[in-house]
Amino acid sequence: MKKGFYLIAILLFPSIIYMLFSLGEHHVEKMPSYGRVEVNVDGDTVYQRVPELAIQKADGSFSELNEFADRALVLNLFEMPCDDACRKKGATLANYLNELGGTDKWAIINLCITESTDVSELNEIAKAHDIGMNNWYFVSALDTNQLNEFLTYIFVETKMVESLSMLPNDNFVLLDQNHVVREFFNSRIYKENKKLEDAIKMVLKEPHMTWKNK
Repeated sequence: MKKGFYLIAILLFPSIIYMLFSLGEHHVEKMPSYGRVEVNVDGDTVYQRVPELAIQKADGSFSELNEFADRALVLNLFEMPCDDACRKKGATLANYLNELGGTDKWAIINLCITESTDVSELNEIAKAHDIGMNNWYFVSALDTNQLNEFLTYIFVETKMVESLSMLPNDNFVLLDQNHVVREFFNSRIYKENKKLEDAIKMVLKEPHMTWKNK
């Protein structure tokens, strides 16, 4: 009887140790941030959020990115007409993120950067990508100058591209709940897409985590 007890204890030991550490305080390394910085009254470095952007959705309604305040955003750029490469890029998002929960806390913004895109065209491409996700949006910008400012801040100032003429590219962009640029992910690389899924989970947990001192 005692031998059986000791055997069970030995087998359960790794699980017990893991559980003890899991219940303890976690210290993890924080994801990077990109963009302009300012120092607040407490002396902390604060990254600025992306510029505001007025948008039209595929259903014809008008809004701003502020509608998604307090939600992490995955930004995917595309242009019209949306060719096979464009559709494949959109499908990549669906494949990796359609089963990720907490959809009230994050959203996918597929932003068309082609000027004067008609809402009917936007609606058509949205239907072609329809996967039944309630946090999946296809939008276009209402003002070209505002769009250029938005894209310049995210891609040019971070040196991801040299000029706006190089957009759209292969990258997905993750914005956190404060709409600060957090990371870029190459849609053509399998590991990067898996990393995007994990990064969304990370930014959603950030308010409850303790960071390592570097």
